[in-house]
Formats: sequence, structure tokens, C-alpha cells
Amino acid sequence: MALNVDPQLTAYYSQVSAAFPPLGANDAASRRARTREVAARFAPPAVPGVSMQAIDVPLEGRTLKARLYRPVNIDEALPLVVYFHGGGWVVGDLDTHEPVAAQLASDAQVAVASIDYRLAPENPFPALNDDAEQAVLWFAEQRLRLNLSLRTLAVAGDSAGAYLATYAERAANIKVPGLVKAQLLFYPVAAPRFDTPSYTRFAGGPVLTRDDMIWYWSAFLGEPVTVEGASAEWLADPRVNLSASIPDYVPADAVVMVAGHDPLRDEGAQYAHFLEQHGGDVELIEAGDMTHGFARLQHVSNAARDWMRSAALALREML
Repeated sequence: MALNVDPQLTAYYSQVSAAFPPLGANDAASRRARTREVAARFAPPAVPGVSMQAIDVPLEGRTLKARLYRPVNIDEALPLVVYFHGGGWVVGDLDTHEPVAAQLASDAQVAVASIDYRLAPENPFPALNDDAEQAVLWFAEQRLRLNLSLRTLAVAGDSAGAYLATYAERAANIKVPGLVKAQLLFYPVAAPRFDTPSYTRFAGGPVLTRDDMIWYWSAFLGEPVTVEGASAEWLADPRVNLSASIPDYVPADAVVMVAGHDPLRDEGAQYAHFLEQHGGDVELIEAGDMTHGFARLQHVSNAARDWMRSAALALREML
């Protein structure tokens, strides 16, 4: 691991490695089980001063689970942020990312709806994209009933969840111009290609490897992806490659935070530039001493906590 990674993160990863040996099988079930076990073993205390409401989101042919988090000390109708958890579209759930969503609600003084979208490979593209778009539109319609502000709606997510969040922002705003006002993206995935300098430098990690991302993209798209990237057809499809141009698309303003020691670092920075080129007001923050996944590690790293707090405050200012 690079010498200038936050030492508290380094110590945490050593603890995880000692408690949980590497996976014996590389499949979705094994990855999910390990993610849940690690999250449970090293779970942080509950975020104080935040309530949680379980919500069913009825969509065509399915019902998604969601949790709505709010600061308990505010009675007014709060802005809503719809949050999508990371995990390569394959792992993660409401439990593994509850601390992230609850802490964001507290730090930004907003309501946060965390979405339990369907997972790949059982539900390959475009199922997850459909879940993200339709969940945002459903919550937008329910704001008055849920005592949420009608003036402001934002999306957020980490990693593959950031991909779904920014996809949902685009799809929702094309249908209802101006509906989503802002987006908060932590180390976002944007395109099925693996040729950036950070992919080369951090191909072996720490935490996330290039092979991991190739495996996740293959699961998401429902067909094998190689180190050379996805096919030309996928790369030309703006529903898959979020950096592919869309005529007349003006993105919502964005806070994009990337980790300094992450294969996705350059991809996230390039996507922030793409949003800016298309007319979005973008704040790019590089958490230089962080690794991929640090949003879930605020309880073990003071630096991670500081970075996440700064991102939440940037979002609040944007709202």
C-alpha cells in the first residue's frame, strides 16, 4: 500500500485482512457475503440525532425497499437527496451503507432516501438504471406526502452508486427539466474502459483492483468485458458510457470527490470535466490520502470523516 495513504485506513485494512482471508471463490454470492460480514464486524455506532423511516417504493412489476433518514432537530420540510450505494452493482445494500446515508443527512442537514435497487448479475443492464431513474421520479412525486421540500431535489452515491445517481439525474432531468438540482458523487464509475493512468498505477489496488472493475462491469453488462474495455457499441451508448455526449444535455451542478489512491481517480476527474464542459457548475475535490471506499470508513479514519464532512457541506451550499 502506498506510503502516503492515511495511516488509520492502513491499520483498518490490516485488521480486515487478519479477520477475513481472501475469497476462495470469485462469485456474486461470495462477494456479497464477505461485504456483509466485514460491515457487521466493523460496524460504526449509529449516527446520533438522525431518524430512519422504512419505505416501500412501488414500481412497475417490482417494489424496491428504501430508508429515509432525517435530522431529528429540524421540523421544516428538508431538501431531499436520493442516495445509491456502491458495490460494483453486485454487492452492498441498505445495511452496509446505512452509516453513509445517515451521516450525510446529519452533516448536510437534509433528508436522505437510500435505495435498495436490484443487483447484477441476476439483473443486468438496464435493470439497475431503470430502478435508479424511477426511484428518483417516485420520490420526487412523494415529497409533499413525506413532508419534504418541493424546491430542491438532489442525488448522491458512491462508486457504482454514483454512476446510478448521475445516470438518474440525467434521465430525470431530460423527462422533467430542472427536477434534480444537484449531485454528490463519491469516486464515481463513468465508463467501461480501463486505460487511464490511475488504472495503470493502481491496477493492483489498494482495496479495489482493475480486475475487480472488469469483473463488475462484466456482471453489470451481462457479457464479458476485457482489459481493453467494453465493445465499441457499449462505449457509444450514453446509457452505459456516461461520458458519451448527449445533445442539449445540461447537467445538474455537482460535487465530485475522488480518492488519491484509487483506479477510478482519473475517471472521476474526467467525468467532472465532462459535466463542466456541458454547462454544470462542478466542484472537484481530490481526497489525496484516501483509497476507494473511504465513504464507509468515517468511523475508523479521522481524515475520511473530514473529507466526507467537507463534501456534505459543499452539497449543502450548492442546494
